[in-house]
Amino acid sequence: MKLRLGAAALAAFATGLMAGASSAYAARAYIGTYTPNLVDPRAYANGRGEGIYLVNIDDATGALSGLKLVAKDVSPAWFALSADHKFLYSINEIDTYGPGKSGSITAYAVDAASGALRKLNTVDSGGASPCFISIHSSGKFALVANYAGGSFAVIPIKADGSLGEASDVVKPGGPTNSASAVDAPPGQGPSEPNRITRGHMILTDPSGQYVVGDDAGLDKIFVWRLSTETGRLTEVSVTTALAGSAPRHFGFSPDGKTLYQIGEYNARLTTYGFADGKLTPKGQSLSAMPDGYQGSGSASRLLVSADGRHVYSANRTHNSIATFAIARGGIAKKHATTPTEGEHPRSLTIDPTAKFFYSLNLRANNIATFRLGPNGVPKFTGKFLAVSAPAVMVFLP
Repeated sequence: MKLRLGAAALAAFATGLMAGASSAYAARAYIGTYTPNLVDPRAYANGRGEGIYLVNIDDATGALSGLKLVAKDVSPAWFALSADHKFLYSINEIDTYGPGKSGSITAYAVDAASGALRKLNTVDSGGASPCFISIHSSGKFALVANYAGGSFAVIPIKADGSLGEASDVVKPGGPTNSASAVDAPPGQGPSEPNRITRGHMILTDPSGQYVVGDDAGLDKIFVWRLSTETGRLTEVSVTTALAGSAPRHFGFSPDGKTLYQIGEYNARLTTYGFADGKLTPKGQSLSAMPDGYQGSGSASRLLVSADGRHVYSANRTHNSIATFAIARGGIAKKHATTPTEGEHPRSLTIDPTAKFFYSLNLRANNIATFRLGPNGVPKFTGKFLAVSAPAVMVFLP
């Protein structure tokens, strides 16, 4: 017996097929890469990416596909979307911009339908080799950490989404620190001699009242208030981390009462209470490396899950992901160690559905896809995306 379908039924059937196909790509993401360093071919993060790419994400498997270059640019190694997803702001991790040999920041307008990017303008980042950018909770400013320049900058965002010149640039002072972290893994090499200020991360706290910055050179964590009228930072507190630990990335609990800090050179997670712009140590420092590990430790990205139940650290020398479970009061406990399935994880990210987890493996030139189970531990799906020198990934609804 043959099934006969009328024109209307055929149209409905076809529509259903198309809907099913489109639902398989329910999300997209931008990927930033390191591009060739023409000035110094020996540069540490010298990669062969071409700029910013767009990919589709399969909502059933988390697999990435359809890699497409949407902005050819120089080492867009970190970026942030505006809250309304209309603009993308990217650092250019360089030290060749303008007469001051600085880094730069580029603003793009986002086409919601296609994901295409239209460049608006590029401005000085306020220091050389910017490595982190975030958007202030007011939406009026981009906040930038400059690594080689050793500074933190506030960049106004104009009404049309383009960027203005820096309204404030803070370069912390103080004595240099050449000490190595005393609680680093056995066999850890010494930190660089005569360390100087190294801005590594800057972010607004969940309340929107404070701005926090990591200085990986001076081993200090700064807290400021930002005037949304003048765009200038006022120091509230300074917390000194363990000498030589190089505080690199941090994250807040959802209620903003706990700050989790990862040290780059000691690869340890430290927890702090956070109130009134001040950090109070909770007396907890946990290695992100497996128990008994010996050798060099070098942590990169720290990530807090949206529900605050888990904290993750990317471990570059060990090529692993440390999962910490969070108990009442923000106390962390090491839960698991998972291979990244690639060398030198530069960053980690979780998709908006909290089903999938991604490791951007810089030197392996791939992004590995993991599924998150109820226990919060990433489990490799067997899926990779080949992309040269991936550094950052941000989701576009």
